[in-house]
Amino acid sequence: MSGALILLVEDDATLGASLRQRLELEGFGVSWARSATEARTLLASLQPAIILSDIRLPDGDGETVMRSHFDRNGLVPTIFMTAFGDIDQAVRLVRAGALNYVTKPFDLDQLIEELQNITRRSLVKEAPADPFANSPAMREIGQMLKRAAATDMPVLLLGETGTGKEVAARYLHASGPRASAQFVPVNCGALPADLADSMIFGHERGSFTGAVGAHRGFVEETEGGTLFLDEIGDLPLPLQVKLLRVLESREYRRLGGSDTRNFNGRIVCATNQDLAALVAEGKFREDLWFRINVITLQLPPLRERGSDIGGLLKAFVASAAQKAGRLPPEIGAEAIDAALAHRWPGNIREMINRVDRAVALGNDTVLTARDLFPDGSIARSEPRAQPVDDTLSAAREAAERAQIVSALAKTDGSLKDAAELLGVSRTTLWDKMRRYGVGDQ
Repeated sequence: MSGALILLVEDDATLGASLRQRLELEGFGVSWARSATEARTLLASLQPAIILSDIRLPDGDGETVMRSHFDRNGLVPTIFMTAFGDIDQAVRLVRAGALNYVTKPFDLDQLIEELQNITRRSLVKEAPADPFANSPAMREIGQMLKRAAATDMPVLLLGETGTGKEVAARYLHASGPRASAQFVPVNCGALPADLADSMIFGHERGSFTGAVGAHRGFVEETEGGTLFLDEIGDLPLPLQVKLLRVLESREYRRLGGSDTRNFNGRIVCATNQDLAALVAEGKFREDLWFRINVITLQLPPLRERGSDIGGLLKAFVASAAQKAGRLPPEIGAEAIDAALAHRWPGNIREMINRVDRAVALGNDTVLTARDLFPDGSIARSEPRAQPVDDTLSAAREAAERAQIVSALAKTDGSLKDAAELLGVSRTTLWDKMRRYGVGDQ
């Protein structure tokens, strides 16, 4: 299914089959209900992007079914079809939440165009929840990004692959005065060696074989926005010299050009490499490192963000279910425990991939540990060194810490709910979190 999921409610076998065939040819996914009962059953397990429903059904009416669904789950873009249309009914349906109302026979091409327009509009979603709001460590990074957004100083984002460095860069861009301008992401490690200069700085016509016209590079495309240079450690040394000039003088030249151009954007760099080590090896310019290492933020790996895991799982499960046109399954307690035990070597990216697969192939109602880790291989964190005296006090503290991390995961990081679950006051929980280093307190 490549397109949006449509719930088609139509008791006429000929019309229903014809509509389903045309809709599928147009790239939509279609679930067909032939009665009010079938529609209710499908709506209990599906989350259609659009509902296309007849009014009169053999065992009820589409209006009643949709009103009930709207009351429980909120409005869904709905178009009603009927051979018994009148203006009073149309007004009533629109007031109840219907998007439109068509009278049979209708223009199928016009209906398809309207459905496609609905799909295009639905792609413009509300801004996602704050990715830096769950744990104290991430909140501190989010606050630093907001403060940095008010300046034009270079920002360097460090962290393992999959920790969300581009998410952080986009967050910084959206938090400052450049939010309405371009955000231009560039993966320096993926640039073809013979085209990297042209792609970043642009070129003039005739500057090399095949350059039949002038080309604007990424620097020029930024136009007052943010240029995000991911994997900056992979940038070739000759281009490091050109980038240094941009940072120091705000000027650059296209490849093969003689005109000096001005850069009025900001530069954000990111890497999972040790730039200091690259400098020592002669693979990265020390003066460039000093120039980009002004505001530096380290994004922690997911294995160090236990209090985030429950909330992230819930968000990614909801997103995966929406893409599949289904209701999100409940996350089983054993799935949360397995997620907490996993080392997440691929960080956020790995979690998204595992959740997408689990929701697509797993149980419709409950997401289990086996769904997340079908091969049973959970990459567990290295066990902590045991205290020399192995006292009861040390064992109790280790057990308390594990229980606190689990409670925070199950309550999406809510101190209030976690404290209630553990049977302690929020003050006591806060003190223990600080004592045990939970959430990077």
